[in-house]
Amino acid sequence: MLNGDTMKAVILAGGFGTRLRPLSSTRPKPMVPVLGKPNLQYLLESLEKIPEIDEIILSVHYMRGEIREFIDEKMSDYPKGIRFVNDPMPLETGGALKNVEDYVDEDFLVIYGDVFTNFDFGELIEAHKRNDGLITVAVTKVYDPEKYGVVEMDEDGKIVHFEEKPKRPKTNLVDAGIYMVNKKVLEAIPKGKEVYFEREVLPRFVGQEAVYGHKIPREYYWIDLGTPDDLFYAHQLAMDEITKQNGYYTIAEGAEVPEDVEIQGPAYIDEGAKIGHGVKIKAYTYIGPNTIVEDKAYFKRAILIGNDIVKERSEIKDSILGEGVVVGKNVILKENAVVGDYARIYDNLVIYGAKVLPWKKVEEYEAYIKIKLDPTKVRPGATPDRCPLGLPECIYTKFKAIAGEKPPCDECIENQWLF
Repeated sequence: MLNGDTMKAVILAGGFGTRLRPLSSTRPKPMVPVLGKPNLQYLLESLEKIPEIDEIILSVHYMRGEIREFIDEKMSDYPKGIRFVNDPMPLETGGALKNVEDYVDEDFLVIYGDVFTNFDFGELIEAHKRNDGLITVAVTKVYDPEKYGVVEMDEDGKIVHFEEKPKRPKTNLVDAGIYMVNKKVLEAIPKGKEVYFEREVLPRFVGQEAVYGHKIPREYYWIDLGTPDDLFYAHQLAMDEITKQNGYYTIAEGAEVPEDVEIQGPAYIDEGAKIGHGVKIKAYTYIGPNTIVEDKAYFKRAILIGNDIVKERSEIKDSILGEGVVVGKNVILKENAVVGDYARIYDNLVIYGAKVLPWKKVEEYEAYIKIKLDPTKVRPGATPDRCPLGLPECIYTKFKAIAGEKPPCDECIENQWLF
């Protein structure tokens, strides 16, 4: 049972977010925005509604100054207490929980900082009160359970088996990265050591029959913001939610959108954005605050985080621009390209599926394109005559020339880096 009427909530916000690079190269993962608002803010706003929570503990490490600055500047009127606990080194999820041991009560709520959800955390608190377990895990159904920790539950809600990222999942029910934890659990975690809560701690207590699950109801959405694809999906869900209330598209206050702009929602144009004439904005596009879009640009399933400049006749499809990116005239960005903050793409370039580092100036097409075949097929002498991605001939010919001069390593091919 819970100790008293109030408890702490711990947000684990210290991870590096490597799979979200280059976006996480310049911001901690909980600060990656969805519709212009950092995910951490969504979590704090949800916790504000839970009367049992009297203090939020932020477990931080990587770029912790960015998080502290955000709290001081944007959340200064937050009605609950916020405490920072710094990890002296990367401690992973279990080690980070051990590091907050002195600040939590008998039972406390734990949320991973990359969880994007509208789930009512109060439901998990109530579920924990009703069982006799040391840990209660929020679980949810997904289409790709092999990417997560897969759980099996009995008819009483007790978790009888847990396996992290199995090759052949037995169910599609997964650990959602939200827990109620009894302080006794922390006694099993060594202090100052790298320990994975989901890989090492949870299976141990499952073996002791001390872990229960609570299924997140279907009316709530849940996403692990681990990759750019996840960020696309989060924006899609958020825009769908807004569409239910505000109509097919949203133009925020202060945005300038001429009458000849074609908008096919769901779409969201944030405050201070200036859109040129003849621009086409297709479904699931987010144009961030203070972004400038020149005439006849085209967007489809594009995310522009904010303060970007997209010059005339450029096309951005299935791609993400970080903050302060400048895209030149007649540029094409496609195939899940991700451009880091303050990068600049010069005129008349075509970039398919590359990741551009922050502050990079791309003056010519120099990306090692991820060919959707075996990596050996881009080696010199083994490159197909025709582009399997359907790229324009001039672009593909240049790529073959680059591969012949300097074969890309397997890591470059896998990660699609544009250095």
